[in-house]
Amino acid sequence: MTVSDAGPVPVRVRLLDAAQRMIEASGWSSVTMSGVAAGAGVSRQTVYNEFGTKHGLASQLAMRELERFLGVVTERMQAETDLIAGLRSACEGVLDLGEESLLVRTIVGSLPDENDIDFLRILTTESGEIVEGSVAVVKQSVVELYEPTPLTDAELEVMVEVVVRLVLSAITRPSKSPAAAADEIAWVVGLALKGAEA
Repeated sequence: MTVSDAGPVPVRVRLLDAAQRMIEASGWSSVTMSGVAAGAGVSRQTVYNEFGTKHGLASQLAMRELERFLGVVTERMQAETDLIAGLRSACEGVLDLGEESLLVRTIVGSLPDENDIDFLRILTTESGEIVEGSVAVVKQSVVELYEPTPLTDAELEVMVEVVVRLVLSAITRPSKSPAAAADEIAWVVGLALKGAEA
């Protein structure tokens, strides 16, 4: 068992790390539950107990990656005193990270084959958990870091969800630079705030 200064590494973390290493070595389609088990030094049944299916494993890998992305969001927003600038910076930071992230590159490079699109499904047709978690973090940052907006709580929730979905779209189907995409998202936010003030 691998032991760090913090103590033994939890089984789930070891399994996710093993899956990550397999993806880095030869792509998601090569990942098997038995391969993950061998990489983590546990039985195949342990992998099934933790994740249920390979798709469940993909979902947990995506959620772990989401934590990295939300860390960037929080850091970028804390560095700005203006809401629009904060959201713009957060969007650019997330999109920059998306270009570097192995899992995101796996998603963007997925082929229309049932063995290769687990992550794409998680970020598109099955994106509810990711969207909800992201909206909660971004909305909390907006409320805690900036002056009150002219939006009602329900309207703020809608605006933040629109931003999150635009970023997800830009991550999974990039068509321009992170800076350009972030500029456009910030422009939309500015229009929403001006409309609410009118």
